[in-house]
Amino acid sequence: MFKTLFPNFVKIFCVLLVGKLLIDNQVFSKIINQVKPTADANATGEKAKKSDATSKLTKQPPVYQNFDVVVYGDEVPGICAAVWAKKAIGNKGKVALVRSNKAHEMLGGLLTRGGLAYLDYDKIPDWYYQPYAQCFKEFLDKSQVVDYCIEPQPADNAIKEMLSEAGVTVISDAKLTPQVTKEKIEYVEINDQNIRLKADSFIDATQDAELARNAGLSYARGYEGQDAHLTQETLAVSLVPIIHGLAMEDLQKMEDNIIFNTALVDELKNYINKYQTEAVANFWLKNFWSPMYKSYRDGYTIRSAALGAAYHYENNIPFTQDGFFFDKANVCVYRNGDISWNGFLFKYPTDIAMQLDENGRKPTPEMIKKMSLLQNWLQKYSQKDVRVILPPEVYVRHTVSIKDVVDPLTGQEIIRGGTAAENSIGSFSYDFDFRGGVRGLSVKIPPLPVFNFGIENALATKVNNLGIVSRSSGYVGVGVSVGRILTLNIYQGQAVGVAAAMAKELGVPLNSMKSPQVRKTLESLTSQTTYFYGKDTSNGQDISQVK
Repeated sequence: MFKTLFPNFVKIFCVLLVGKLLIDNQVFSKIINQVKPTADANATGEKAKKSDATSKLTKQPPVYQNFDVVVYGDEVPGICAAVWAKKAIGNKGKVALVRSNKAHEMLGGLLTRGGLAYLDYDKIPDWYYQPYAQCFKEFLDKSQVVDYCIEPQPADNAIKEMLSEAGVTVISDAKLTPQVTKEKIEYVEINDQNIRLKADSFIDATQDAELARNAGLSYARGYEGQDAHLTQETLAVSLVPIIHGLAMEDLQKMEDNIIFNTALVDELKNYINKYQTEAVANFWLKNFWSPMYKSYRDGYTIRSAALGAAYHYENNIPFTQDGFFFDKANVCVYRNGDISWNGFLFKYPTDIAMQLDENGRKPTPEMIKKMSLLQNWLQKYSQKDVRVILPPEVYVRHTVSIKDVVDPLTGQEIIRGGTAAENSIGSFSYDFDFRGGVRGLSVKIPPLPVFNFGIENALATKVNNLGIVSRSSGYVGVGVSVGRILTLNIYQGQAVGVAAAMAKELGVPLNSMKSPQVRKTLESLTSQTTYFYGKDTSNGQDISQVK
């Protein structure tokens, strides 16, 4: 089914259709051209010299490189895992960060190549003083974040600086295949390069747990952890474009022209009611007349569905969350005045979202076409020379969750306050996110959770020297809706990196490490004290059906 969505002729047609508008835009080209080649010091993952014929290379014995810890994936949780593993081991330690991306591509994944600018901060008060949050805090400081918004180039620069200061070896253009023997990764092979990396511990920081799945760990698809029938139900994918040539004042004026046009509003209300039940329609109309507002110094919140409803109505697109949907949004304003707009959803079955992951999360022809239509609409409404600039990657919220972990963290446990404080490394709070909706979900959306967490749901059982720090870590049921939040993944990345260093020093498997041990080491390394906030937020509701 997926293959039918991506025939080459459609790709060519869409690129020709919008190439001048989206791809050749000088602003985006400038962003790409500013990316300096990664300083891959001792980067053994570079392609073998062209002069070595492939036939000769395959006959040679493999080249082995030894490390204490190997992290696969350059998302920020992986960056923190690598940096803090090296901090904990010290100068004598050898830590490698390996990624499949080319050396010239930005480091940081979702927050750079994915264009996600509006950050999902922890709602725990004073989180930035917590030991497990220090890597995230350093990253934000070095990225020059003002309040809530991060820009790709400063983020990439910050990551390079952090890796360089820590002495982490960066290996680019290297896709890994694990060799598992007796419940242990003996080595990972860099595909097509005849190079094998050995390490005491491996940490999978890819978004979709690529290394863990290839190592044979089982996983749940979509929301099957809550209901076995929901394997193809997952959260919507977002494309987060940069909007060039449109100031926030222009966008506010566009919204005002809609919500203060009584005749148009009546048509939009009828259009929404045409496609939605009364209850759902009332949800979308609840804040219809509430204008967007500046929620932070660098960010705005669009709380009305007016812009989206007008777009759907004028383009004769059903006002449903099936397929493409113009949603309410968070908007960031970059230093140069460009806008990062997180409000364009694409609802796909889990298998399609997984294919997006496997395809490097590249924007599809459908997405390119929708953004071209959006650009035309913005130009028409604003009377400005607006350009919609696509990021290199799309934002896939969730696809799979690894099941073979030491102690999974369930949705019900999260509502109850998470793990016991004495068995935790910290606390976290963020809303259960069901962006785009989950059809067939029989439980109500739980209230804002405040829960404790450890590292046990990020440590594999059947491969004893493997950790998983990403949206695909061991969260169960509706727990994936909050467990997938990047900030939490970054916290766990820092902690699992330290755990890997401790496992090396103690001469034990990574999955034998316990959260209390790691918490004490984090406190020692940061000179900070951990405070716990986990509490039961069920408010007397029956949550027995929540997995």
